Amino acid sequence: MEFDYFEKIRKIRTGIRVYSDLLIEASWNMWNIKTRIGIFFFCLIISLTATYFLSPDVFSQAQTYTLFILIFSILLWATEAIAPFAVGIIIIGFLAYTMDNAVGATISPGQISGTWSDSVIWIFLGGFFLSEGMRKTNLDLTLFKKTLSIFGSKPNTLVLGIIIVTSVLSLIISNTATAAMVLASVMPLIDRQGKDSLMSKAILVSIPAAATFAGMMSMVSSPPNLIVVDTLNNKGFSIGFNQWLVLGFVPAALLLVLFWFAVVKKYTSKVKGLDVSFVNEALELSNPMRLQRMIVIVILVVTVGMWMFGSQLDIPTSGAAMIPIMFLPMFGIISGEDVRKLPWDTLMLVAGGLALGLAIKELLAPYYSNFLAGMEFNTIWLMIIFAFVTVLFSNIMSSTATATIIINIAAIMLPPAQLLPVGLVIGLCSSCGLFLPVSTPPNAIVYGTGLLKQKDFALGGFFGAGVGTFVIILWVLFLQNFTNFFSTM
Repeated sequence: MEFDYFEKIRKIRTGIRVYSDLLIEASWNMWNIKTRIGIFFFCLIISLTATYFLSPDVFSQAQTYTLFILIFSILLWATEAIAPFAVGIIIIGFLAYTMDNAVGATISPGQISGTWSDSVIWIFLGGFFLSEGMRKTNLDLTLFKKTLSIFGSKPNTLVLGIIIVTSVLSLIISNTATAAMVLASVMPLIDRQGKDSLMSKAILVSIPAAATFAGMMSMVSSPPNLIVVDTLNNKGFSIGFNQWLVLGFVPAALLLVLFWFAVVKKYTSKVKGLDVSFVNEALELSNPMRLQRMIVIVILVVTVGMWMFGSQLDIPTSGAAMIPIMFLPMFGIISGEDVRKLPWDTLMLVAGGLALGLAIKELLAPYYSNFLAGMEFNTIWLMIIFAFVTVLFSNIMSSTATATIIINIAAIMLPPAQLLPVGLVIGLCSSCGLFLPVSTPPNAIVYGTGLLKQKDFALGGFFGAGVGTFVIILWVLFLQNFTNFFSTM
């Protein structure tokens, strides 16, 4: 927690009692720092001990180092002793340093550091530029107001409208940016209703759930999707933007509709009419702003079109992501200050996960693949187990970190025929963790308003863990056994 010094000084002047409160707060922060340091070194000791006992005698230095950083990163992500993005930096730095001189290393420091420029990074960066361009030109607010005007003032349909708007935005930009945009747009209504009203709670609970569930449909919306796709593509499969859209559409749509019914039953069925006249207030736009909006719309349409039809045009998804990255700054819509404010920590986390996945693939996977050769696993039970573990860890730590770890474990353990369905389940179930404010960035954004308590996320948490995993497993089994969808990958 960072101190706002001017605010603190003003409080100190109000009396000795407030000053005492500040000392208590400072002591609490210092205790928190000491606790985090203690947890960090505890994770380090546990990781060193586990590596010593779990490393087979045949392991080379490089394999031992990789096993250590795998265990260490899991513990750091799970305990949050340091920020998740910092773990990603540690992974890259550790692997780049050790692989330069380690005996048995089959990857170079250049390959490790090269994950910073991986196609996954560029795809996400393109999404960030698009979301910033929409925000700068008020396109997000216009889309929200136009859609809400269709649904009127009935509480049930108004929440449905918010869910639909959030879902549509989550198809083309990150679900984190979507949650922030929609939240800012509905604050006038929440201010009118009050933070304790059932309508306010219904809206605030629906935004992160809709952003997260809809994120299943798009490769560019949620980092776990790209992490899983990257791993599966490295195993010889071919999964593009359209294929993932088909995969995620049905479970996401079902979950969104069912969650809306749950919100209606718990909240909005008890709410009477609402005043939403503010959505019809016209935005005052200057001529330069109108021109910029048109430019953003054109860039958005071209980028999404290239994502959808890139496979027919031989245009990679990462290549299409270069359109907003190049042209939005060129037309002056995004400035250097805007670029500095982009969520670079997310890219650091993803790059670290990619580096960890590369090391596991090159150094640990060959050994464990041979070790597990000949063993038979029931695919349905594997899907259930991996779904349960994915949802469990997605609730208590970063979903990106969860997907990185679990998909690479699956890649080590399973033959290609079983890896594909299990990997798809892992990717989709990574978007089912909603139980805690820290479970997903959209949850954290809404919780940061101070308008919800942790218990308010229980509806989305239980819904995602229960209904979500059930729907996803049934859908993947249906695709595997009753369609030729898998044969196209």
